[in-house]
Amino acid sequence: MSRKLHILLIFSLLALSVISTSCSSKKAMTKTSLREFTARNLINEVEKNNFDFDNFQAKINVKIETNDKNFNVKGQLRMKKDSIVWTSVSLPLGVEVVRVKIVPDSVFFLNRNDKTYLCERIETFNDISPMITSLEFIQSVLIGNDINLRESDNYKVTIDDGQYNLMISKSLKKSIKHNDDEWKVMMKDIWIDPQLFKITKYYIKEYNDSKRKIELQYSDFQLVENRYIPTKITISIHGDQHLKACINYSNISIGDNIEYNFSIPKKYERLYK
Repeated sequence: MSRKLHILLIFSLLALSVISTSCSSKKAMTKTSLREFTARNLINEVEKNNFDFDNFQAKINVKIETNDKNFNVKGQLRMKKDSIVWTSVSLPLGVEVVRVKIVPDSVFFLNRNDKTYLCERIETFNDISPMITSLEFIQSVLIGNDINLRESDNYKVTIDDGQYNLMISKSLKKSIKHNDDEWKVMMKDIWIDPQLFKITKYYIKEYNDSKRKIELQYSDFQLVENRYIPTKITISIHGDQHLKACINYSNISIGDNIEYNFSIPKKYERLYK
């Protein structure tokens, strides 16, 4: 596996790379009559239905597509809120080939196949997309939440295909044009299911840069401790590299006794991004 593919794999598994179910069930989206909401009130409903956790783990099945590679992997995903994202990827026979750890400031990647490892500051990955270089954002992507919806004055509500659509307001677009730091502004379109008030689609892009964007789709929602969480996530990252990852969760469980083991054997060779 090449160094370029190493880096793509990290974010395909996490970006992007919950929860012993009591009375759990999967819920398909169905159309319902839509109430009228202001942007602020709709965002309040979404935030009330955000999935919260302390520790979180699941088995994962991931289909990955890059510019020149397509492959499937299986493994485990574990997270401690605001602290760590950990994943282990194995071959069909159960032999681990990759282990990844992301903490607030760093990314660690271990490749057992060629005995190499990567250790970098998380911000060094902004050539893939500057939108994914934070632990908080990666965790929110993996559970279908949004971490920056409270600025409700920046949105307007429309209806699209039986769902609510939060769109950035024209007034904000106008103000961005006069902003010296416009390259830092993230433009978002968000689709919300009218029954569950969960995000079903999420498009993010940098203002004035159509090549850099993230597209997220969430489905197969499962009820866990009175909150719904998507068990199928499709992540498409467009930038200097193209990446698509379809993630399916199974054997969801929750608990405090979750291990995040990560050690680098002395004989492994370090890679540099």
